[in-house]
Amino acid sequence: MIKKAIAALAILMAMGTSAASAQYMCSKQGTVFTYLEKVLEGEDKGETESTATVVSVTTADGIETAVMEEVQKIGDFTEIKTSNSYTYNPATGLTVYNMVPGEEYKKTIMNMLIEAARASGNNVSDSDIAELDKGITTKGDLVLDLPAEADPATKIPNKSLKLNMGPSQMSMNLWNAKYAGYETVEVPAGKFENCLKVTYVIKTTSPEATEKQYVTEWFARGVGSVKQTVADKKGNVAKETVLKSISE
Repeated sequence: MIKKAIAALAILMAMGTSAASAQYMCSKQGTVFTYLEKVLEGEDKGETESTATVVSVTTADGIETAVMEEVQKIGDFTEIKTSNSYTYNPATGLTVYNMVPGEEYKKTIMNMLIEAARASGNNVSDSDIAELDKGITTKGDLVLDLPAEADPATKIPNKSLKLNMGPSQMSMNLWNAKYAGYETVEVPAGKFENCLKVTYVIKTTSPEATEKQYVTEWFARGVGSVKQTVADKKGNVAKETVLKSISE
């Protein structure tokens, strides 16, 4: 127990040292962030946990890239795995958060289709998966710039990600992103000062429906996202995700 407490304290001290730097990302491979997601309304109301692990950290041409693998459990057996990344350029002080890479979006859709087919009792062979892979294409990524010193007057460009699957098309769009200043955020993982607050709209369009989510997210230096809320157009918060713990 004492060893665990010492290890936890060492990690928090290390994160505190990183927080003095300019980047809004963790550059220590193997670090695990545990998040608690609270759905406040609807059929899915309740709490679930997910983890985001820094699986690799590389540097090329002076730019550092950290790849994150996220795992979310649905029920007792199903796991949803996705990846995103952060890059940091010390020359400009800019961190770029690639929240939904195009290839990752494709992988997620493919896994959903494969799992749905198997759940219906259908056998999905390797050749079926290869054929599905050929028939799906993506264009774009959903990225968000996180500058070392964010000016609220800065115009942030909209981003789009499109997926084509035969005659069907799905898209995700990041709109109206704004830097909303700096705030101290207190979550189960601790107290994080001078977090960059960003607001943006995610519009998801599929053949079945169109949905808009109004997102507010807080990023801590040396860590990344520590809190996120998702609301409707009237500002009613439907979901809140907070950083529960940081470990190795």
